[in-house]
Amino acid sequence: MPIVIGHMHTSVFSSPGIKATQVSDTVYVIQGNNRARSPFSNAVCVLDRSTLLMDSGCGLDIIHQVCSCLRIDAVVLSHSHPDHTSGTWLLQDLCSPDISVPRQGSDSIALAEKLALRFVEQDLAQLWRETYLPVTGFRDFVYTSQFDDGTEFSTGKNRFIAIHTPGHLADHYCLWEPDEKILVGFDIDLSPFGPWYGNPESDPGLFRKSLDKIRGLPAEVYVSSHARPVKQPHFMKRMQIYESVFRERDEALLNMVPRNTWIGIEEIVEQSPIYKNDYRAHPDKILRFGERQMIGKHLAGLVNQELIAEEPGGRFRKLLP
Repeated sequence: MPIVIGHMHTSVFSSPGIKATQVSDTVYVIQGNNRARSPFSNAVCVLDRSTLLMDSGCGLDIIHQVCSCLRIDAVVLSHSHPDHTSGTWLLQDLCSPDISVPRQGSDSIALAEKLALRFVEQDLAQLWRETYLPVTGFRDFVYTSQFDDGTEFSTGKNRFIAIHTPGHLADHYCLWEPDEKILVGFDIDLSPFGPWYGNPESDPGLFRKSLDKIRGLPAEVYVSSHARPVKQPHFMKRMQIYESVFRERDEALLNMVPRNTWIGIEEIVEQSPIYKNDYRAHPDKILRFGERQMIGKHLAGLVNQELIAEEPGGRFRKLLP
């Protein structure tokens, strides 16, 4: 049964412990715990004739509060990372909504064991499950439908069109509201850190193509998972800065590769050019794995550009100009 917007709907956003930003008559951004930084993320709530929640990683306490005031009719998950899906099991218990997931990740998005094998190497899978998942609150869940590029989610007044934007993950999507020109970019988050592509399936080349794809949309409001919404012209300026990080990382890594001798990838990772972490003082196998993945993808790109050479065993040397 469709829900009519009323006082009970909007009152949830003035509840203690919930911070929300209204971006249109019907669209609210609910700030995740830890100021929406990992292991949490923003959720987007559409209060229309039916109520739609985009992502569920804002925090289990927030999910409880939201569901005490609203009946969530449908949930759309943008991609498979647990900081975006962790509250889905709780929503199912409290509201029994329809749960729609990207087709590309549908075989693993709801299952912790499969996610672990997808996101890290087998020898780190148990550590990933035991250290990362508990802080998010993730539990296995059951989805009800899959979506793909071009799928339209209609809530009444609003309609959101799924745009496949791989790179961050193979199953990453954005949602575009063409009538109100609202673009929900999720983990194309325009953060100062820059793009993240630290899983084996992540692809910086596809990431850049996805940026080109959304740059062509006439968005007036941009909503991301780990920052506050931005409007034009700030959106395009932030996009340019965000994309420039690819080049900056390429240049930093090229400068780290010597010309007259070989350097191993583990030697580069130890210097942590991306995370700026001291792995000797603060060892973190999961963090290191993600940084090694990103560094390896950049080095492969530099090899393809014939700027560096690679020998067996993952050792690199700068080529002469």
